Amino acid sequence: MISVLMTSYNAEKYIADAVKSILAQTESDFECIIIDDGSTDDTVHIVKKFRDPRIRLIEAGRIGLAKALNLGVSESRGEFIARHDADDLSHPRRFEIQKVVMQRFPDYSAVVSPLFAFHAEDVPHWPAFGLEKTRNPLSDVRKKLMLFNPVVHTSLFVRVKAMQVIRGYDERRSGQLDWDLYVRLYENGLKLGSLKVPVAAKRIHARQFFERGARFRYVLDGVVLQNRAIRILGGGIAYRAMLPLWFSYRMLPHKVRMWMKRGYFSRRTGTRE
Repeated sequence: MISVLMTSYNAEKYIADAVKSILAQTESDFECIIIDDGSTDDTVHIVKKFRDPRIRLIEAGRIGLAKALNLGVSESRGEFIARHDADDLSHPRRFEIQKVVMQRFPDYSAVVSPLFAFHAEDVPHWPAFGLEKTRNPLSDVRKKLMLFNPVVHTSLFVRVKAMQVIRGYDERRSGQLDWDLYVRLYENGLKLGSLKVPVAAKRIHARQFFERGARFRYVLDGVVLQNRAIRILGGGIAYRAMLPLWFSYRMLPHKVRMWMKRGYFSRRTGTRE
């Protein structure tokens, strides 16, 4: 079984679409655990409208993202955990494809997919692909983790045993929990692989943490984390020389960064949004 892990905080605008994208999966053997982190809007009421018995809502109060994620991990009853943000969407065949991939490549502890971003009220135009893509070798993301976070958190599909080994998310952190988690997977001798095609879509909107104030602190924390990744994953002087460049890039306005990312992704995949 797959345990879908979703946290929510004042997510009334998008959470219904996120849940619907989970319920529309071709792989039906899953539970959807939604941990509400003290929402003050209509989020909880919206979730309760769904009558599917696979949905479990936990009203945790305001405990913070890391604790909410770890609560979901501890409540998971499946063999795999599929991460899903409350404002993002999953391809209808996402769980089917990622489950097959994990069975086909047992040396990997987790599988993710490339960046696939869409803006606010847009609808993502998914690339056409089928199960034949699961026969392709996974791309090890070790080297990329020393340069940036190449992973869409919503796309994470990880073995529960791996989460137990690394003891879940670091509750001392207030942000970039996913990048830290990926580095700790490798630190514990585990592997993270990426599909060649996207199976999850990241919604970009104004309320996201990294776009609300405190940008300098967020970017600085990213550089510190990147430096740690270089040390743990065995990068050398060439990787450290990139730190000022990445700091400058992350300080660019959000629209500029997303334009660059979307253009790069479109050229590599031949897809459109």
